[in-house]
Amino acid sequence: MYNERMLLTKREEQLLKAFQNYGKLSIKQISDILKVSQRTVYRTISDLTKSLNAIQVSMVKEDNKYILVGELSNLAAVKTLKNFEQKERLNLITYYMLSASEDLTNDQLQKLLDVSNVTVIQDMAEVEKRLLDFDLYVERKKGYHLVDSSHTARRLLAVLLTNTISVSDFWQQNYGIFDKLDKKKLALAKEIFSHLQADLPEMDAKLSEFFIILLALSGWKEVEALTQNISKEALDFSQKIYTEFSKKSGQFYSIQEILYYASILDELLIKRQETPLFHEKFDSEFFYNISNLIDKVSLYTKINFAKDKTLFHFLFHHIRLSLAVPTLFDDKSKVTIAQDAVKGNEYLHRVIRLLVQDIFPRYLQRESEYELITLHFASSLRRSPDIYPIDILLLTDERPLAKELLATRIRSIAPFVDKIEVKRMAQFKKDDKNAYHCVLTTRPTADSDLHVISIYPDAKEILQLQNYLQKIQANQTVILKKERADSKGYDLQNYLRAAQQLLQEFSYQEVSNSKSFTASVAEIIGQMDVVTDKVYLTDKLLKRFETSPLAIPDTKLALLHTQSSKVEKSCFKIYQLKSPVTALSMNHKEEEVHRILVMLTRLDESKEIRELMTAISQSIIENHLYTEIYKTGNKDILYQLLNQIFTEKIKKLGA
Repeated sequence: MYNERMLLTKREEQLLKAFQNYGKLSIKQISDILKVSQRTVYRTISDLTKSLNAIQVSMVKEDNKYILVGELSNLAAVKTLKNFEQKERLNLITYYMLSASEDLTNDQLQKLLDVSNVTVIQDMAEVEKRLLDFDLYVERKKGYHLVDSSHTARRLLAVLLTNTISVSDFWQQNYGIFDKLDKKKLALAKEIFSHLQADLPEMDAKLSEFFIILLALSGWKEVEALTQNISKEALDFSQKIYTEFSKKSGQFYSIQEILYYASILDELLIKRQETPLFHEKFDSEFFYNISNLIDKVSLYTKINFAKDKTLFHFLFHHIRLSLAVPTLFDDKSKVTIAQDAVKGNEYLHRVIRLLVQDIFPRYLQRESEYELITLHFASSLRRSPDIYPIDILLLTDERPLAKELLATRIRSIAPFVDKIEVKRMAQFKKDDKNAYHCVLTTRPTADSDLHVISIYPDAKEILQLQNYLQKIQANQTVILKKERADSKGYDLQNYLRAAQQLLQEFSYQEVSNSKSFTASVAEIIGQMDVVTDKVYLTDKLLKRFETSPLAIPDTKLALLHTQSSKVEKSCFKIYQLKSPVTALSMNHKEEEVHRILVMLTRLDESKEIRELMTAISQSIIENHLYTEIYKTGNKDILYQLLNQIFTEKIKKLGA
């Protein structure tokens, strides 16, 4: 009887499984299954035949299809070579390093990964270089040993597991080779976190997976007690979740564990909400970094990306997740849609790479991350007619319904089209070519500059038209979009009344002030009639500013905002200081402040007022053009700016 276990490569195993599933396979079918050329198929068949012959199994050809014959019961002896890809090996070495209780030797890694001594040495060099980005150091004594604080090791282990276990596998409890995970503890963490997650702000599925794994790692090595600036929301949730966790696991967890979990929750989620106006603590530096990236990319590319209202939203959530669960090692073997975006936007990609290196921490500095951020900006060009619009003249004598249908299809494939004007063929003049970025015609003409398109184009023609319009957009001279009145009618009286109320309460005034920021804030609040307890509110504003500083870098502006029962009327006011003062900025550097912007909201304020106040705060933090107006504008200009912000917000709601 055959006792030895036979080793197959991954491709041979895939082919063997296909035979077991389908019985007979043609060369073309095998090529489709393996996703390789027919030449590679023949080589794989030859290799598999040699392996199968050793266990009395043969592969024969019948009617142009191959089948397996012989002692098929011996197939149970088959074992697949591990044959890990480089990215898999790097993740596994990092996993072994983080979870090992003693030094790892080169021989142990060779056996675990089925690779040579040279491969281990090369892979370890890559791992060591990457771990330095997280301030983790590899020490060599009897073997490889990780030097670090357990605070970093636990968090990085959670990051690695979240990265390498897909969301679907995670929820099906398929953890693959990560056998050191306590499955019972992980199942309990899933149950408790999922039950209480509604108490937290909305988060990505990957972020949920990270926090569940981090909870399941509780008690794994000791952690430092991190108490600085933990929000009440994070602390309350952490206490609640550990109460349940301790009760159901029968294991006690120290206050250090509760504080540690709350601090990570605060840093990665609670303090990074897209609309921070009504949160007592938030990560002002993170907000500034996102808006600064958009501003700097716009500056160096001469494209006003700030006009795309959704770009900040996409970048905010993408980079928030990337900072929480950074990719440890890039998969260099796969071509992604992000890489395709880079090929068509090489200068944009170079600018983004340099800016991300300058703005964000070392552990975010991966080529895959630069490509994904480039994709966001490239998509913005293709998505928004506000940034890089093109105007089209469509020449056709077809019926109105057919013309409207074609125009709709053009807009669906090219959202960056701002205007499509339709004229009859007889109305076309040569000067029209200078008034539009391109001219489309549904009937061939002698003019080769006109692009011919069918009135009912098929899928192939639509794709060709899309590529043509994208080339037109990419090679045009930048044309600033003219603002146009929105003719849509809508009934938003509550928002209009709220806007009128805030405009009535708005004021701009110059104040004589002390030479310190703290005293100046007290003096400003002291003269505000809408505040009932001036000492309390001053103290609250200063404590909040100390936790989340909002002096905006390089603007000479500082923003104070809160909601409180001590505020009788919600308002936005600007104070010009006669004596400039120094305050901590969003990037935690000293900023000379000339103007203080104050936003105060009643505790039980209406939804309409709150949304308009949020629009003001976003205009200050996210829009650098508006920030410049807040910095230099007089009362009339500032009043008009607020009016414009409210109008834009109401139009968007009514669209």
